[in-house]
Amino acid sequence: MTLQEQTIKEIKELPPQSLTMIYNHIRLLKQAQTVYRKKRHAAPYLKARKILSMCKVSLSEDIVINREDRV
Repeated sequence: MTLQEQTIKEIKELPPQSLTMIYNHIRLLKQAQTVYRKKRHAAPYLKARKILSMCKVSLSEDIVINREDRV
């Protein structure tokens, strides 16, 4: 028996008032997953933009200077 089957079996045995609580928990879990997915996809590039926005010097000038040092 899979976890899903076991869960469904246990839910079927619950009294009606407990079903309301279970349903609310399911809705909260779905909302949390949606929020997490939205934050996770936006985070990497936003984090990079935030870090780079604090940079006071030109990054391209730094690259040119480092290349000249090697030549």
